[in-house]
Amino acid sequence: MRDLLDHADLARYAGQFVWLELNYDDPANRSFMDRFGAQATPLFFVIDPRDEQVTATQPGAMSLEELKQFLERGADGVRAKGQIPAEAALTRGDTLRARAPADAAKAYQEALRLAPANWLRRDLAEASLVGALQDSGQWQECADGAASVAEAMKRSELFPRVVVAGMWCVVSADSAPWVEPAAKKLEVLAAEALSLKITVRDHRDELYRTLMNLAVTRKDNAAAGKWGDLWLAELDAITPSSDDERAALDIARVENVQTYGDPERILPALRASERAMPNNYISSLRLAQAEKDAKHNEAAYEACTRGLARQPGANGRAWLLRIKAQLLVGRGETAEAQRFLQEALEAAHSIPDEMGREMNVKMIEKELKAAETKPK
Repeated sequence: MRDLLDHADLARYAGQFVWLELNYDDPANRSFMDRFGAQATPLFFVIDPRDEQVTATQPGAMSLEELKQFLERGADGVRAKGQIPAEAALTRGDTLRARAPADAAKAYQEALRLAPANWLRRDLAEASLVGALQDSGQWQECADGAASVAEAMKRSELFPRVVVAGMWCVVSADSAPWVEPAAKKLEVLAAEALSLKITVRDHRDELYRTLMNLAVTRKDNAAAGKWGDLWLAELDAITPSSDDERAALDIARVENVQTYGDPERILPALRASERAMPNNYISSLRLAQAEKDAKHNEAAYEACTRGLARQPGANGRAWLLRIKAQLLVGRGETAEAQRFLQEALEAAHSIPDEMGREMNVKMIEKELKAAETKPK
């Protein structure tokens, strides 16, 4: 997404928007994130400067065409006086989407109820509704809605977005009678979305991942392996144009083998990325975890050491120290492991995001307790 923003021709919007990019992990930005309900990245808002109300919201990656439509939608929300009732309800849904997704879903439903038959934003409202149902954990409504909407809609950029949301709702749901029938419908649509050139990289990754997840749930290792091989082949065929793209490809590789596969398969690419990005601690962290998963414990330990030398933030430092401690426990060096876990705990207490801070502190305290019971 960063590459798209860096290279997109958006000259027609000059003077209409003030562009602001915020680092999710920077404590200085936490008040903004909390106020606008930003819980994940990437997440885009158009904010009316007069009252600081959100007039358009879009989670996830976008194509250039989607980005332009998003900006137009936000601008229309600022110029709300001329909106028809359906448009006003759509804007209200976008205003609520990040902070109160269940209420946003109701607003999108209202938009669809009020919309004239020839409304040009019907597909957008339907896609936004499915996304809000996903965000609010209404798994069955999301999956059934996604299957129904996607089958009927135009094969535009919104089509894979709807299918991705539906697939995640199926994967996220507990076992229930409705899950398998919904999954069968959505898997056909997911395969179709992967066949379309308009499906952006992020959505392709999510489609492959959820297809693999479903196969693993069914204990169908052949299907999981098939989807995994296709996904890795696509990733390996891409020559990254920037460090951001290289990092995104590596994230997808890790997600692939974490779902199903052999970590040895991705180690050459991760090692190359760490060499190519000498100031990026995350590349070392990613490599350390993969080396550990492949039972290359000494290589994993060394990767952690390199990552810690690259000035990670609180979250990255805590994570790298935890991996080091886990490797030391495996060696039987529990006293040294406890020292690293204490350092990790100190770092975790500095994580700006409250949810991330609490989760990390809890995990590290649990590992510390377990290490204390092992013989030194």
